[in-house]
Amino acid sequence: MFLLDTHMHFDLIDVKRYALLEQLERENIYTIAVTNLPELYIKYKNQINWDKYKYCRLALGFHPELVVQHCNQIDNFKKMLPNSRYIGEVGLDFSNNDLLQKKIQIEIFQQIINECSKYKNKILSVHSRKAVKETLETMKFFEGKAIFHWYSGSIKDLEEIIERGYFLSINHQMLKSENGRKIINLIPTEKLLIESDAPFTYGFDKKYSVFFVEKIYNYLSDTRHINIELLSETIKSNFRNLLIN
Repeated sequence: MFLLDTHMHFDLIDVKRYALLEQLERENIYTIAVTNLPELYIKYKNQINWDKYKYCRLALGFHPELVVQHCNQIDNFKKMLPNSRYIGEVGLDFSNNDLLQKKIQIEIFQQIINECSKYKNKILSVHSRKAVKETLETMKFFEGKAIFHWYSGSIKDLEEIIERGYFLSINHQMLKSENGRKIINLIPTEKLLIESDAPFTYGFDKKYSVFFVEKIYNYLSDTRHINIELLSETIKSNFRNLLIN
């Protein structure tokens, strides 16, 4: 079974990080370790010799819920971007209806997209809670790769995400709600990736485990009538397609 986690919060998970990296290596789980702020990316980039690890890659992030308070960190983001292939978590979050916060989020995300568009190899993990239309509008000229993580928007916007060729990463918590299952069932198998969103999903408040991958494979196999071996090969192919320049 191909083990994959395209969205795990390396800067927030409550474990010893070197031990976590060793665990990911032992379990052969390909992981994109997102960060919430450029300063946290810089911290862990400098603390750890990432060349030692095959399965985990650190992502340069600027979470939309933090950009208002930390908007001056956009300079750090731009400084680190040339040497960072994986970008996340970035995007928009309009859970708060404050118009000024929305405006600043869009301004920062537009700068992120503009900078990433200068390169051909950037892979974005995108947050779009209650702001999918605005997220897609900001990304309309972006030609790189993107993963919409834990999507919860409308079916119409989901169709546009798929039409643009973006991927969507699903987690085990989505299986617990009717809306989450409905969204998963509409995503073409060739556009599916797997995430944990640890530590924000069930079972990950204290300890990281690969159990979530098996739950997702079992659900997809049952609902799509695909055996797990074939499903695993498809997810593996999706991940490879994500990495191709």
